[in-house]
Amino acid sequence: MATAPNPIIVCAENISISYLLRSIPTRPSRNHTESLSALKRRSTLPFDTERKLVGTLAFIAYRKDDVEHIPALCLEEDPVSGCLKVIFAVNKVSYNDGEDAICRIQQGLEHIFAILATVSESSCYEDMGNQVITAVVSMCSSRILSRLRLAVSARNTKRPFKDTLREALLAVKIVGKDLKNRALLETVRSFTMRARDVEKLLDSWSQYQVDTRLVGVVEGIYRLQQIVGLADLICIIPNKEMSPSLRQSLLNIINKVARYWEVARFLYRTAKKFPLARAMRTAPVCLPKEAFSTPILTGYAPDLRAKIAEAAPRGSQQKLLREICAILKINQQELINKYTSQVMRTLTTAKIHAEIQIIAHCELQNPRILPRVICSSKDACFLCNLCLRLYQKIYTPKSHGRLYPGWRLPFLPQLAGLEQGFCKALEKHYTETCGTLLSTRRGTIYPDPNESTLFTLPLSRTTTRDSVVSRPSGRVAELPGSSHISMGTAKSEPRTEKTDTPTNDPTPSHHYAKSMETELDRCTLMRSSRTYGFLTPGESSEVYKVGFSRSLQIHIEHATGSNNLTYYLEWLGNDEAAEVRGKASAPQVIDTERLESIVALHEQETLYLIKKDTVLKVGWASETKDAALRRS
Repeated sequence: MATAPNPIIVCAENISISYLLRSIPTRPSRNHTESLSALKRRSTLPFDTERKLVGTLAFIAYRKDDVEHIPALCLEEDPVSGCLKVIFAVNKVSYNDGEDAICRIQQGLEHIFAILATVSESSCYEDMGNQVITAVVSMCSSRILSRLRLAVSARNTKRPFKDTLREALLAVKIVGKDLKNRALLETVRSFTMRARDVEKLLDSWSQYQVDTRLVGVVEGIYRLQQIVGLADLICIIPNKEMSPSLRQSLLNIINKVARYWEVARFLYRTAKKFPLARAMRTAPVCLPKEAFSTPILTGYAPDLRAKIAEAAPRGSQQKLLREICAILKINQQELINKYTSQVMRTLTTAKIHAEIQIIAHCELQNPRILPRVICSSKDACFLCNLCLRLYQKIYTPKSHGRLYPGWRLPFLPQLAGLEQGFCKALEKHYTETCGTLLSTRRGTIYPDPNESTLFTLPLSRTTTRDSVVSRPSGRVAELPGSSHISMGTAKSEPRTEKTDTPTNDPTPSHHYAKSMETELDRCTLMRSSRTYGFLTPGESSEVYKVGFSRSLQIHIEHATGSNNLTYYLEWLGNDEAAEVRGKASAPQVIDTERLESIVALHEQETLYLIKKDTVLKVGWASETKDAALRRS
C-alpha cells in the first residue's frame, strides 16, 4: 500500500470492491431538478427546450455502433458570438483515443446545423423536411442499419428485423381471426398494411443501398410506430406464436428507428421557434494530456483485507470477509485475486466517461453561462450520475444504475474538490453495500437494466401535416406545468393529425421485473378504486385501462416545466357517477365523445371524464395552476 493515500488509488479501490460486491447498485432512476440552482440561470432557451434539444442531439451523436466511444454533450450559450455551442465528448482511455469518432460526429452535426441555419419563421416543413431527415439518416446510417440488424459485423449476430417483422405479421393474422374488439381489429388492419410496406422498403434498400432509400425505410417504420394500439396488439400475441423477448425486441426497434424521423421534425421546429437554434456550432472537448495521466504504482499492491477492514468493526474483519465470500459463493483467494486484478485494470486502462470530460471542460473554461443539462446517447451510469449529483451544477435526466469498474476521474487540480467529495461518497457507498449484502444475503438484487431509453418529443400540428394516420378517437387534456393526459377510446374516427408522439417505449422501471402481460393487468383500473401516481418533468405514466373492456384508456405525460406532478385516477361507482352526470354543464365535466374544441379548465384541479356508462375522476397537484383541454 502506498505510504500516503492517493485519491486516484483510493477511488479505484472503492470502485473495484463495490463492483465485485454488487455491479448494479440501484434500479434505473430519474433525477429531480428542484435542488439544482443551475437551472435558474438566465438563458435564452427555456430549460425544457434545452433538455429536449440536448437529448435529441445526444441520440444522433451515437452515429455508429461503437461501445468504446459513447458520446455525451451539452449546450453552452455564447453571448459574445451569439451562437449556441454544442459541447461534446466521447469516452476515452487516453489523450488520442476516439479522435476518429469525434471527427465524424462533428462532421455529421455540422452538416445538420448548416441546414438548420437556413430555417426562418416563414419556412415550411415540406420545403426543408427532406433535407433535415436525409442529413440525420446519412449521419446515423451505420447505427440505423445496426438497429435493423442489417449491418454486417462480428458483434451483430442478432436476428434481422425483417424476419421478426414477418413472424409478427403471421402471428397477428392468427390473433386477428378471434378478435371482436373493433379498435384492435383496426389496429390489425393498419399493422398488416404498414408492416408489408416496410418489408417492401427493406427489399428496395437491399437492392440499392443508398441513403435516400434508407430514409424511406425510416419513414415506413415511423408510420408503423404511429399505429394506435400497436403495443397492445403485440402484447396479446400468445407466446406459442411469438416469444415475449421477440415481441419486446420488435417494439424496441420500431420505437428507436422511428425516433430518427421524429428527431428531424423536432430539430426543424426548434430552429424555427428559437433563432439561437439556427446558430449551433460544435465544440469538441479537448482536455490537456495530463488529465489522462495515471498514478505511479511502484511498490503498490491492492490489499483486499485492508479494504474489508474499513467497513468492519474492529476484530470482525476476517468474519466479514468470510461472510462476503459465502454470500457471493466464492473462496477467499479467488475474491482476493479478482479484487487485485480489477484495481490494477481500473488504475491503468479505465476510461474517462464523456459526461465527466464535460464537467472538467466547464471547470477549465469557466463559461459565462454554464450549461444546464448533460445527456449521453445512453442513460448515465451509476458513477457518472453520482459525480453529477455531487457536482450540483449540471443536470442529467436519468441513470440506468449499472456500475462500470473501468471508470475514472481526470487528473486535474481544478477537480480536486470534486475528487475529494467523490472519494468520500464512494467510501460511504461501499460501506452501505457491505451492510446491504449482509442483510439481504444476496449478491444480485436488480436485473440488467435497459441502458438506452428515449426522450418524449412532442410534435406540433405545423410539422405533422404529412403524417396522416388512422387512429381511434383521442383527446389531450393539458395539466399544470404543460403536462397532458392522452385519452383513447374504442370509437373509430376519420384520419386526424397527430399532436404528440405516443410513448410506446417501455421504461426500465415498468418492465425489468414483470412480463408484458402482467404489466397490462396492473394498469387496469377497477370500479370504486383509486390509483395514485407521481411524475417528474419529462416522465410518462403507464397507459391505464378503465375496466377489462378498455373502452377508455388514459395516459399522463408530464411533458414540460420544472414542478413535479402528483395525480390519481378513480373509476367512480354508480352513485357518485350519477351525481357527476347531474353536473354535466360544469367546466370540469368532460364528455369525451362530444369534445370538439378547446375547453379551458382555469384553476380546476379535478377532471371528470365521461364515456358512455363510465365516469373517471382525475385529480392532480402541482405548483402551476393553469390547464387547458384540447382535441388532438
